[in-house]
This record gives sequence, structure tokens and C-alpha cells, in this order.
Amino acid sequence: MNIYEYIDRYGDKTFKEKEFNEIDNLIFSLIIYLNLGKIITEETNTLEQIGKKITEEKKFKQEFSQQKDAYKCLKQIMNTNRYKDIKLKDYVYIGTNNEQFSVVTFIINKKLIYISFEGTDHLISGWKEDFELSYMYPTASQQHAIEYLKKQIKIFGPKVIVGGHSKGGNLAQVSSMEMNIIKKLKIKKIYNNDGPGLRLKQFKSRKYKQIKKKLVHIVPHNSVFGILLRNDKYKVVVSTKKAIQSHAMSSWMVYDDYLSETDLSEKSIELEKSIIEWLNNHNEEQRKKMINNVFNIFKKCEINDTKDLRKLKSIIKIMKEVRNIDKETKELVASFINYNFF
Repeated sequence: MNIYEYIDRYGDKTFKEKEFNEIDNLIFSLIIYLNLGKIITEETNTLEQIGKKITEEKKFKQEFSQQKDAYKCLKQIMNTNRYKDIKLKDYVYIGTNNEQFSVVTFIINKKLIYISFEGTDHLISGWKEDFELSYMYPTASQQHAIEYLKKQIKIFGPKVIVGGHSKGGNLAQVSSMEMNIIKKLKIKKIYNNDGPGLRLKQFKSRKYKQIKKKLVHIVPHNSVFGILLRNDKYKVVVSTKKAIQSHAMSSWMVYDDYLSETDLSEKSIELEKSIIEWLNNHNEEQRKKMINNVFNIFKKCEINDTKDLRKLKSIIKIMKEVRNIDKETKELVASFINYNFF
């Protein structure tokens, strides 16, 4: 069973009849991938209303795989007892040549809200921020997430669940860490859905230890993104996809109302070891230099969107630019293109 079959089975159950669980977390972490900027208004703010408005738009943009999954998911939940009356508020989207960030708050009921941070979309600026996690803290997106969460958590307000997929999972984890102790008490659960971990300093910090028991770090058995940086606790789940494609939450196997667990694959274990080795062998200045070299190449080639990487003209430009750079940086460029091309 997958998340769509879960919706079929439990869509008629309200949150009073069936408590919030980790599959609901996946659904809310998926919906944020939709471009909701011109959709959410004071008159159009429930999932049913938003769904109707989006499905009426024949040319509503679905530019990458997570967005397509989110669209399919919204069409399925918009008329269910469980989800249709949930309100969305305080939607934010920032998409420029320098940063990419998005978040929205789901009002489940008077006592509970879910704050969903978006992962990386099709903008190259978002991908650069993913790499910046290895040498910078906080990144621009992390700072936006911290500020947003501070505003949303009210001392006398509802309990809060924070979550996100990919980079969004990291933002959920980091923003929760940076709350003061009183606001941390209002956080019920934190879901990092196959998102990167932390730099060594933050990983060893007291702030991380304070939220560790509330953190659920979910990764597929062939995880690539969730094992990045420093981590020490995973819930490993079964995916129907292989390698990088297992990053899609729609591929994660559901048993009743929880995810089917398994062990991390040998490939992911080896990859995690090699990542830690790379981090140990390169200081922050070296990481910064290498990553800036990669994205300066994309800038020279006028690549601002991952769709540009599918153009032969762009590939030829990149090949000319990488001829004279070091082997390690060249491999980093190749890996990035390989992921976004296939």
C-alpha cells in the first residue's frame, strides 16, 4: 500500500476518529510542493477550496516529479472527510537566483497545527543551498525557517508538528532546534522526511539533544539525501523505487497507518561512510570553494533552472567550462547533472 491507497482507506475518518500519524505527515510534506501563491486567499483556504481552484486551472504548473505527486495527492484528498476542511494559512514562497524557500501552516484543528517546509524545487539556487549546508549555518533558508517558526508557535496556542521533505526536512529539524525552551515544549513532533542532517558543531550541540526525542528522521532503504551530513537516528522504510528515485515519498510502502520498516541498504551505508570521510578530509573553506566553483560554472552557462540541464546546448557549455577544473569538482558537476537529467 502507498499514500494514495492510505487516503482511499482512511479518507472518511476525521482526525477525532483517527489521530494524526506519520502518513498524514507525508501528505502535508507533499502538498507544499504546489505553487499556492495565487491560490490561497481569505475566501479560498481549505484543502477542498484550494483543490477545486487548482483543478479548474487547466494549465496549473507541474514542473517536477514532487509537484506532480502533490497535484495527484491534492485531487485525492480534497473531497475526503479527513482533509477537506483543513485550512492553510501564512503561505510563503521565495524563489530568486540566490535562494529558494517555501512553507505553509495546516490548521488540523483548534489544538493542532502542522508546519510544512518545502524541499528543493526546480531552481538552481535551491540546489546550491543544499550544498551550502555542508559549510554554512544558518543558510538563508534555515534562517527563514527559524523566523517563520518563531512567529507560528504561540505559548497559549495549539500544539505544533513540524515537518518537510528533503531540504524541507532539514529546515524542520533546524528551526525546531533554534526555538527557545518554552517554544520547544509546544512542539509535539518533528519529521525530517529523507532530508540532510547537520554539520558537526550543530550535531554535537545541546540544542539538537533537546529536540532529539521528538525527531522522526525517515529515510528509504536506498537513501541518498537523508544520509547526508551527520545523523544518528533513522526510521528506514521500504520504497518501491531504486537508488535516487526512492527519494519520492509516493514510493514509500505503507502498512495500515504507518510506514513499513526495513534496514538501510549496503550501498547507502557505504555512501554514508564516504560522505563522512569527505567531510572529515575537507574543511569548511575547501567545501565552500569547491561548491562555489560548481555553481559559478552553472552561472556562466546561464543555467538557473534544472530544466536547463536537459538542453544539449547547456550540456555543451558546461563541458567546455569543466575542462580545466580539478577532478573532484568535475565529478561533483557530473553527479549533479546525472541526478537532474535522469
